[in-house]
Amino acid sequence: MNQKIKPYIMLARPANIALVTTVILITSAFFSPYPPVWKVLLSVLCVACITAAGNTLNDLFDIEIDRINKPKRPLPSGTILPENAKRYMYVLFVLGNVFALILGFWNLVISLIIVTPSLYWYARRLRNVPLAGNVMVAFLSSLTFVFAALAFKDISMAYIPALYCFMISLIREIVKDLEDLRGDGINNSNTLPVAVGETSARVIAAIMILFFLPIIPLPYLAGLYNQWFFFIAVFAVGVPMVIIMVKLFQVRHEVNYYQFASIMKIIMFIGLLGLFIGRL
Repeated sequence: MNQKIKPYIMLARPANIALVTTVILITSAFFSPYPPVWKVLLSVLCVACITAAGNTLNDLFDIEIDRINKPKRPLPSGTILPENAKRYMYVLFVLGNVFALILGFWNLVISLIIVTPSLYWYARRLRNVPLAGNVMVAFLSSLTFVFAALAFKDISMAYIPALYCFMISLIREIVKDLEDLRGDGINNSNTLPVAVGETSARVIAAIMILFFLPIIPLPYLAGLYNQWFFFIAVFAVGVPMVIIMVKLFQVRHEVNYYQFASIMKIIMFIGLLGLFIGRL
């Protein structure tokens, strides 16, 4: 039984599920008094289901590309048949939107009217539009904070975390496209690196980091977060981003894009921790 379930867990991408779950839990911790536990749990289940469904949808559209870039993934390896993946995806989308309906009207609007169609639009079309697909993924990632804050009845709590999430996600998505450049090029997937070339895409990602760096300490300087936020944001988020930026600017040197993308996911987790500690 475990061997049958494991590929579906891989298809959902557990690291992404863990990240959005952390977003919900961190956002809930901003509130005093703490939100009802049932709302927190339903928010986690909703976002986890929609995220897993979106990841499955992307893998269904990316089967041929993944045969080159990620041949061990469940679909290109044949561990899961496409028709079974589709059923799995439909069930997840339905469950996620049912959970959103229970949470409230605006949560359902975000889940059903904004996120679900956007995920299909991205997988079907936007992922082949240079930069636009990256912006969409970053937008949907940052929207998780807004979704949680609405569930807990104070959207103002979401603004700063959503901005940070958007910026880091956008940069990370470009780095991931650099990682997948070979397979995307062969399959005519018009990502940013395919459209402008590896060197230009590296420089664009590095420039985005350069513009993001001055923003990092602003919530502390504005008096919205404490000194612990400043310490974590500058040294645990800013310093690694500077190192990645420098490496990207060194266009004559090869870099491990997979490693950079993984580091940036860790940075996002650390940033979430900093946001939480910074509000204590």
